[in-house]
Amino acid sequence: MFDYAKYLLSPLILGLHAWGLLKGGAYAWLGFGILMWVLAFDAFLKPSHHVRDKRFPVLYDLIISVTVLACFVNIYFYAYLVGSGHFANATQALGAFLGTVMIGFVIGAPPVHELFHRENYLLRTLGRVGQCLVFDPWREITHVVTHHLHTATPTDPDYARRGDTVYGHFLRTFPGQWKESYHLEKMMWTKRGRKWFDLRNAWVFKVTYFSVFVLTLFWVGGLMGGVLACLALILGPRMMLEVFNYCNHYGLVSATPGRFKKHHTWNHLTPFTRILALEITNHAGHHDDSYKPFYALEPDEGGPKQPPFILCVLMAFVPPLFMMAMKPLLKHWDEHYANPQEREIAARENERAGWDEMNDGGSPVAPWMTTA
Repeated sequence: MFDYAKYLLSPLILGLHAWGLLKGGAYAWLGFGILMWVLAFDAFLKPSHHVRDKRFPVLYDLIISVTVLACFVNIYFYAYLVGSGHFANATQALGAFLGTVMIGFVIGAPPVHELFHRENYLLRTLGRVGQCLVFDPWREITHVVTHHLHTATPTDPDYARRGDTVYGHFLRTFPGQWKESYHLEKMMWTKRGRKWFDLRNAWVFKVTYFSVFVLTLFWVGGLMGGVLACLALILGPRMMLEVFNYCNHYGLVSATPGRFKKHHTWNHLTPFTRILALEITNHAGHHDDSYKPFYALEPDEGGPKQPPFILCVLMAFVPPLFMMAMKPLLKHWDEHYANPQEREIAARENERAGWDEMNDGGSPVAPWMTTA
């Protein structure tokens, strides 16, 4: 039963964060501090290849469903506390805000992603409504359809090519996702012979529940509470999910568009990252079968791996450091994982990025890399 208890870590951290917000003072930093400590500690642990107990899947589903609902309560609670002037000074307010930002990303986003991939109607509906927590009611459309179909190709708005910085990625991925989601939505209502404002169209439902969510934040927290709560979701789960996408497929190429191979994604398999992210960092398994629930994913022990997750996210904001880490990893990928066609594509991508040394025997092997 210990496998099931592991996934109580997320609601536990969420509960401690809420308690710290209520207590105020230095405790306003509690959620942020605990989360950063856990992720930092995890960075020093060896990869875990443990396969989860699957005898009682309803327990897993109950835990993540409660976590999503608790995240809704948490963001409304934060908005209320801000609106009521609960935080006495800027230091407390900053701790509460940073905690809410990171909690939203690490605790809130993974179960939402997990649930909107599910085939069960009730779980999928909760995941769809839960997209409010990542401030993107259209997330499912571009992710499930475009991202999973076009993984490791430039036609995927979530994909970062060699040489791209995370800042350039933001400028590309946001408009790319908006354009793609509009295209897919319009294709559906046009195919069914409907007008764009037809109440049966999915986008009408999305706009409705998202508007209710945002308006309720302002009703609960007033102007200041509503603004900071929305900003926490934008800077947290919304923006940081793009950093996650930036890292997880960075620079990889595919010679088989639409046919995913396990070497088309990076993996992060340290124990606490697997638990907190609901195995999404066990990324090859997820892309191999996107309908497979998180507890059924089996770690790809021999697949391409990046440095610890939190380190990758932090380095992404410092492009020279990130490129320094990624070049040897990509060089290794080209030589040990890519097929002949992908090596040709990779060589052209290196030239496009100005990484000529990658095609001339440069980029030494990094210490965290393993051979295939």
